Amino acid sequence: MLNEPRTYRHPVIQFIFLILILGVFAFLAFMSLDGDSTFLAILPIGLITVILGIYLVIMITSKTTVSDTEISSQNLLGTKTLGWSEINSVSGSGYGIKLHNFDGDVTVAPSPQLPGYEEVIEFIGTKRPDLFAPQEDGKMTKGWASAIISVVVALAIAGFGATGLMGSDQWFMAIFFAVIGLVILATIFSSPQSVTIEGKSLFVKYLLSQRTLPADEIRSIELKYQRTRNGRTYFVMLNLMNGRSLRISGLKPGLPIVYLTLKNWHGKNIPQIANRDIF
Repeated sequence: MLNEPRTYRHPVIQFIFLILILGVFAFLAFMSLDGDSTFLAILPIGLITVILGIYLVIMITSKTTVSDTEISSQNLLGTKTLGWSEINSVSGSGYGIKLHNFDGDVTVAPSPQLPGYEEVIEFIGTKRPDLFAPQEDGKMTKGWASAIISVVVALAIAGFGATGLMGSDQWFMAIFFAVIGLVILATIFSSPQSVTIEGKSLFVKYLLSQRTLPADEIRSIELKYQRTRNGRTYFVMLNLMNGRSLRISGLKPGLPIVYLTLKNWHGKNIPQIANRDIF
């Protein structure tokens, strides 16, 4: 339980850093305003300044607050709040999750890029586990279209590199593209394309194979992330009893829903390590 509401927002140091960068570009834009400057010369600096300003406002206004009675999310367009008992359904895509009320006119959507987002997801699962019933959301999949496109792209890159090896003096670049294509292809074939819950087992399907994971062979299920140039990249990690792990990402209906559904299923089938309130 929370003794008082907990708010998640971007740290002040990020605001300070962004303000400094914005100040530099604003100064450059101001210094470009002289009689000899053309519109096309000033335009790039001006656009970057405007974009940084908008991004700063979005960061400042973005926050999520959770308490024992409600959850709220704020962005540039305003604040939405729902009591835990007012939530009727959930939806999601990518790393995001949306909480909907009974009338469907209020939606709370915490930002996945806020620090502590994984804690917010945990708290949602703790307060409303009934929204993530394994019997209703028992099949999670990437879809064949996504897999086919990924394979075609990987084959195209590998083929480009192989063609270069046969008819080009730029052998280093040809090897580079060939290796990149093969690595992408190997990643696709080793990544789960769907996960299906049936009783006390998970059926994990790959492009060319399938494996079965009984609940008692899974030690824990975690929501993790990596920092990349595009922000946080989230994934579900299944930690197995044999010390190995299985990484799951890109499945519908959205990673937080996949995670909470799997964790709910695991907790019900392994009572001694059932879900616990991390707060």
